[in-house]
Amino acid sequence: MGVLKKGLSVVTTIFLVLVIALTAFLFIGKMNGGKTTLFGNEIMVVLSGSMAPTFNTGSIVAVKPTKFEEVKKGDVVTFKNEDNLTVTHRVMEITNGKLITKGDANNGNDSIPVTADRLIGQVQYSVPFVGYLIDFIQSKVGMLVFLGIPGIYLIVSQIWKLFKLMKEAEAQAN
Repeated sequence: MGVLKKGLSVVTTIFLVLVIALTAFLFIGKMNGGKTTLFGNEIMVVLSGSMAPTFNTGSIVAVKPTKFEEVKKGDVVTFKNEDNLTVTHRVMEITNGKLITKGDANNGNDSIPVTADRLIGQVQYSVPFVGYLIDFIQSKVGMLVFLGIPGIYLIVSQIWKLFKLMKEAEAQAN
């Protein structure tokens, strides 16, 4: 029984550390104007299926700032479109110093080419499903769950330890 209790304690501690680290990571991103960065890459959540099956809705992509001249045909890039929305699509061709892009799931190329001033960077990697978790954590309910539950657990566990120590001290005094 002692091994099970110790194992459960280790798993709980690891879980709490991961929750606190992830929450801090996202909180720091919110403080940086909504930009969450990891190892020099901006982490973004995929909100549409235009790049499926390369990456689906709910994935995250890591976008590395890239010089316009370094982009090649076939690269997946992130840019601001004409409505100032962030878009991640594949470069189909480079013509007259502009990128012709297309979502992998779309039938045709994007109507407006990407210019150097709108390029954010090149996608380095993606991780499926993590975006759903990030979106949830950034919501009010998610913040409550990811900060409140571990906080309550820590408080209750410390009170439990305090009562246990008091009981042991009382037993030794008698």
